[in-house]
Amino acid sequence: MPRRVRTVTSINGRRVSETGARISVFDNALLYAEGLFETFLAIDDHIVFLDEHLDRLFKGASVIDLRIPVTRRTLARWMKATVTAHPDRVKKLRLTITSGEASRWVGVQGKPQVILSASPHELPSDPFRLEVSDWKVDQDSIFRRIKTISYAIHAAALKQARQSGYDDALLINEKNEVAEVTSANIFWVKKGRIYTPPLSAGCLEGITRERVLKEARKVRLRIVEKSERLAAMLKAEEVFISSSLKLVIGVSEIKVSNKRYHFPPGETTALLIERLNKSITS
Repeated sequence: MPRRVRTVTSINGRRVSETGARISVFDNALLYAEGLFETFLAIDDHIVFLDEHLDRLFKGASVIDLRIPVTRRTLARWMKATVTAHPDRVKKLRLTITSGEASRWVGVQGKPQVILSASPHELPSDPFRLEVSDWKVDQDSIFRRIKTISYAIHAAALKQARQSGYDDALLINEKNEVAEVTSANIFWVKKGRIYTPPLSAGCLEGITRERVLKEARKVRLRIVEKSERLAAMLKAEEVFISSSLKLVIGVSEIKVSNKRYHFPPGETTALLIERLNKSITS
């Protein structure tokens, strides 16, 4: 039986082996967490929401003054080649752009490294169980609007949740309002209305989040972007999350300290799962 391909990786447009996928230990991405990333879903070699992800990438580059070393067209071509080289039908594509090997402290821009890696992916089908994290996000930071590689809070919260037997962690902001899940945006349903934190709450401007809002409006579902405390959100009838690698998936349980709140499958969640799946395959 042939060995399943784990990853297909390229650096600066050149395919490399797993053992040959290396960058300098002096890259500022490693020294100062200076860089950007995007994660894409690819189905049948089609990269889902490609343009929207690249829009966010270039927006982030302008925020941190990072020079992306190739054109958008070249970047898309490299991405397509990396995805096509992986044999699986459904896969995850990770794009990382480092700031390069040079000291920004002396005002020198290094040569950024463009790293692409395609790997097998399975879209989740079972509802997620979330644990509320003690870590909090700064809702006022401009870096909450872009995807920098500085993800220490999210990584620590996710690790803690996984060690407790949960799928992911729910993050609160410094005003004690619901912000996001470490790897997704969050929504809840009350009395026929869909609620989600506004960007000002410190959640990422998710690509799939925006598509969920669009699909909900198409079927005349009422959307309310509202900052809300955890206690109020936990009174919801349904809870679901969205991300590029999950699309839409329900939430069945949220743990707060030692108390657990349960949420049954709901019609609104099911409808949006169906619509989003259809929109990316049609």
